[in-house]
Amino acid sequence: MTLVKICGLMSETDVIASSRADYQGFVVETGTRRSLSIEAARYLAALAERPSVAVTTSADAQLIVDIVRKVRPHAVQLNGPVSLGTLRRVRREAESEVWVAVHVGLEAGDPELGLAREADCVVLDTATHQGGGAGIVHDHAVSARLCRELRPTRCALAGGLTPENVAKAIAVVRPDIVDVSSGVETNGSKDSSKIDRFIETVRTCQ
Repeated sequence: MTLVKICGLMSETDVIASSRADYQGFVVETGTRRSLSIEAARYLAALAERPSVAVTTSADAQLIVDIVRKVRPHAVQLNGPVSLGTLRRVRREAESEVWVAVHVGLEAGDPELGLAREADCVVLDTATHQGGGAGIVHDHAVSARLCRELRPTRCALAGGLTPENVAKAIAVVRPDIVDVSSGVETNGSKDSSKIDRFIETVRTCQ
């Protein structure tokens, strides 16, 4: 069964609107449009009815551990260029799952793939100059191959998913989780009707 993560939640309204998802994601201390302070993320994560995921681009092991200890998410998602040493320290010191982003479209042999086997989940997102999170679709045939190669590690598919294209993406990639943010927004804000349609579409794919 493919699970749903709604990411980039920024308000109590967003948390309520996404409460039927399987995971609720909060971007923390990244400096991007959806970024929350640790304090704001902690408050919203405490309201979440589903397992929460704290997403950060930080490569600083101590800051990542601090985020986990203060926000207390189910998982921390490392979207930045972290080292293997950082990943291992976070796994050792943080009481949460550790997810790692692999940006599809980078050159073969990219070091991100070297971290994948030590993660609880690998998030396959589209490579951009910003590193990812741009809401752009990538070659799903590549993601399907990576999912097969990374098994039994769980894989989440991200990058430009919408209620209109998610069924086809699931059919091609067969991910464990689909991860959406901008694809369920209208004018930059979460749209409860799009969230509901996205979740319903994924459920019908089971």
